[in-house]
Amino acid sequence: MLRGEPSFPSSKYYTLRYLLAATLAEGESQVFFPALSEDSEALFRGCRALGAQLDWIGESGECLRVQGVGRPRAEGAVTINVGNAGAVLRLLLGVSAWLPQVTFVTDQPQSLGRRPNRELLQALESLGVRVEAQGAEGYLPITLYGGHPRGGHVAVSGARSSQYVSALLFLAPLLSEPLTIEVVEGLTSQVMVELTLKVLRQAGIVIEHDAALRRFLVPAPQCYRAGRYVIPGDYPSAAALLAACAAMPDPASELRLGRLPAGEEDGEALLTTLLAMGCDLRREGETLLIRGGRRLHGVEMDGSRAIDCIPVLVALACFAEGRSVFYNVENLHYKESDRINDLCAELQRAGCRVTPLPDAIVVEGRPEGVEGGVCVDGHSDHRLLQALTIVGMRSRRGLVLTGVEHIAKSFPHFFSELQRLGAVVSPALSW
Repeated sequence: MLRGEPSFPSSKYYTLRYLLAATLAEGESQVFFPALSEDSEALFRGCRALGAQLDWIGESGECLRVQGVGRPRAEGAVTINVGNAGAVLRLLLGVSAWLPQVTFVTDQPQSLGRRPNRELLQALESLGVRVEAQGAEGYLPITLYGGHPRGGHVAVSGARSSQYVSALLFLAPLLSEPLTIEVVEGLTSQVMVELTLKVLRQAGIVIEHDAALRRFLVPAPQCYRAGRYVIPGDYPSAAALLAACAAMPDPASELRLGRLPAGEEDGEALLTTLLAMGCDLRREGETLLIRGGRRLHGVEMDGSRAIDCIPVLVALACFAEGRSVFYNVENLHYKESDRINDLCAELQRAGCRVTPLPDAIVVEGRPEGVEGGVCVDGHSDHRLLQALTIVGMRSRRGLVLTGVEHIAKSFPHFFSELQRLGAVVSPALSW
């Protein structure tokens, strides 16, 4: 049984974009309730490397003061360790084109070190930035020799990651001449580009674009405006808790999660899917109330609208009646792990009936639960760890998870919070 009002992280999507906008503004900005995680630490390092000053106001850790720098600048060569933060890497790659020499490295070569960046690096090269990277796919470490990127026209593929588009959108206002960005080969996770545009508007940036978000015209030069930014709760982190509670057979399971405003695209897609599955879920302002004990049924979902929520929704679907299909999720192959094949392999090991497809995951639910009693691997991926935890909580013999330290990427206190809410979580002393 799970019961209580959990603490969970602030939105990492907003934290990244607001902090970057504050860094690129001249003057002081205040960012309230930034996410605190390993990804956040990578972001803080990156903003400081661009020339910003960051310090906490008071001792509560609720407000970060950012003294922005305008156009990024640095004396001499700069090295930035981006940890395992793919979105931080990509957005910093864009604006770092103003630095004369910057090298991006990772201490997670088996995860972020294997994620491709080719399309973004090719776009930066077309703007006059010299690039050195590993292999044809543009793996880390990556060195940019920039300082004077030009405007004009650039084409970039959005098929593998929308982060490439967001990176160029953050860079474009700083250029000396307008930039037209043409998105080719499709755009995955369009909701993330919509979020980037929302934050840029709040920072005073003017961008013209078509309805399909395939063509952008960014006048330049423009100046980022310093501001006061309040970050909401993180819907993907909340999704793990909501799915865990919904999976509980005991109707006494009940969670209340605050700071989750209506109108967020990924949040609306998540909640629509949970309701379609039959979850006992309701909203009270910015608070969500969910109860367990409901008989769930299968669902079909366009996963591109809430891509980071898919692993935990797949886990929940493992205990619903009938078939669930999560489609339009091809870019899950290119996350911290292969979130299609790796997730399905571990779920199958736990006794779930799941089928990986090139761009989808199909689940045949088992409402009675699974046997468990096996060891499963988190593949150095915080989202897989959350999904496997949900399955472990509904298995008769539990699951042993390996690589649990990687939960710190986005939700450092995930396991302790579940324990506080009533879950049985303990160290595996031997296996």
